[in-house]
Parts: sequence; structure tokens; C-alpha cells
Amino acid sequence: MDRYILNTNDLSKTYRSNELVVHAVSKVSLQVKPGEFIALVGPSGSGKTTMLAMLATLLESTSGHIYIDGEPFDDMNQKQRAKFRREKIGFTFQDNNLVPYLTAIENVELMLRLNKIYSTSEAKRAKDLLLRLGLDEQINSLPSQMSKGQQQRVAIARSLIHDPRVVLADEPTASLDTQRAKQVVQIFSDLIHEEKRAGIMVTHDLRMCKYVDKVIQMVDGSINRIIDEPADIDVLAGTSEFDKLNTPALL
Repeated sequence: MDRYILNTNDLSKTYRSNELVVHAVSKVSLQVKPGEFIALVGPSGSGKTTMLAMLATLLESTSGHIYIDGEPFDDMNQKQRAKFRREKIGFTFQDNNLVPYLTAIENVELMLRLNKIYSTSEAKRAKDLLLRLGLDEQINSLPSQMSKGQQQRVAIARSLIHDPRVVLADEPTASLDTQRAKQVVQIFSDLIHEEKRAGIMVTHDLRMCKYVDKVIQMVDGSINRIIDEPADIDVLAGTSEFDKLNTPALL
């Protein structure tokens, strides 16, 4: 397992209510290598976000196992899990959850302080990351003074600043226009590749798949198809509707 940063084995999540049983995720096994960026795609209700929440250790699985850097997350108590999540995982979701009374730079630096790794050099790195994301004029702005797209870019910077081994993103471009979305995912991809992280992005915008190494299609809680040939990913990234996944080139 050491050759993978992230490894899951038969990961499942089942919800029960009286006689109703819903298998949100069913026996999903996947592996992510250092420097590999994966897109999870699929129709609404396919289990993408549930899968991401389990990988972020925010949602407990019903069965199966998660390993990060070979460490079994299942064996940890709540305190160990919280520390592990804070240090090893970076994530950004559609609701960016920025602290409203902190500026952009302070929101990013917050992860450094929580992990007790704040220093002058790390603060400079936080600033440089915001600059790279095109936020030079918003560094000292509060979230209320920024657009939704700018807030999302701050959240992305915050997810990367503490050098997590795994970076997870749920619809990171949902609030961005097309040009900015492509720029952000390109930077996201570059940082994952350069710094040898494991990256997983859930997206409905298939154009963003252009920047990933592998696409995993989920249907009804299971992996339906894995697309890892560059030519096939390029075809997918040129489509605008999920149904076009069924084109002959991708079968």
C-alpha cells in the first residue's frame, strides 16, 4: 500500500430508515498515487459527494477501509482522527466556510496556526499562493468584500497551505466563470503534480477533466468506469453533458 497515498478497500455507506435501505456508496476500492489528480464524475445521487466526505473522514463508512500513507484510519479514536484530518487532509467544498471576520490571508494562515507550523516563511508562502490564484488585490479583504469566486479561491489556498498529503475538492469551480474556473483547476492540478499530493475533485463540469490524470465515473454508488487514457479524457473534456459519457469513444 505504500506506493499509494490514498487507498480504499470495499468502502461502503448505507443509510437505513425503517424498512428503507439506501446504498449511497457500495464497495468502492480506489488507489491514488503521489502526484495523481483524479476527477469523480456522475449524475446527481451517484455517491460522489458521499464518497468524498468519507475520504475527508467527515463521514463514517458503514464498512470497508481507508488508508492514507499506509495508516488505517479505521483504527484511530476520535482525537487521533481529528489530528490526522487536520494535518494530512486538505479539502474545499461548495460552501467555502471562510471565517467571516478574518481577511483572505488570515483565513489561509489559520491552517498554519491550527497545525502549529506558522512562521514568517510560511506566512510568505501563504501570500504567494494567494497571488498565484490571482488574489493580489483581495489579500486583506474580508469574505464579505469578495465575490463568491474569490472566496472559493481563498478556500482552495487554505486547503493547500499546510502541505496535506490528500487534497479533496467538491465542485471547486461552482462559483466561477469559465475562464477563472479553468485557471483555478489548472493551478490546482499543477500544485498536486509538483508537490506529489493525492488529489480528488468532484465535478459536474466535464471540461475540468482536461486537467486530471484519471476520471472515475460513479453510478448508483459504484464505480462504473475508469477513464485513464489521455485521448479519452480529452474527448470527455470536450463534452458539456454527462450523458455524452456513453459516446463510443469512451466505451
